[in-house]
Amino acid sequence: MTAGPPDSMPRPDITSRTDIAGLLTAFYARAFSDDLLGPVFVDIARMDLAAHLPVMCDFWETVLFRAGLYRRNALHVHRDLDARTPLTAVHFARWLDLWITTTDERHAGPVAELAKLQAGRIAGSMSRRLSGRQPKQPDMQRPVQHGCAARDLNPQPAD
Repeated sequence: MTAGPPDSMPRPDITSRTDIAGLLTAFYARAFSDDLLGPVFVDIARMDLAAHLPVMCDFWETVLFRAGLYRRNALHVHRDLDARTPLTAVHFARWLDLWITTTDERHAGPVAELAKLQAGRIAGSMSRRLSGRQPKQPDMQRPVQHGCAARDLNPQPAD
């Protein structure tokens, strides 16, 4: 029996900060080159990935492993950015789509699934709060889906 192509290899779950850093680096490479998100990250936010990566690692390590490392206000940062260029539900849907795609390419397992679920909650919450909409009641039956449209943002509040 011969081994399948490399993409058929089992993908590891997210188990460490190193995994998170690799996921974030791959995600931001994709987001920076994206036609919709790239200008927001590169031209408007002028995001310095080397400076931002440790902060985002703290954030995701806190979200996924309850590490308690992230002590900033993510909504405040996004409100400031939204004041410079409106961040719409379409932006958050695209962010979520890129996050899910990148996660699925690199990882599989319970923590990878949690990363996608939490990303859906975060995207939905940020989108609602920046647009002034009220939080919706949790819908525990609806899974996070790859390739979702803006209308499909997971309505589970993270707020």
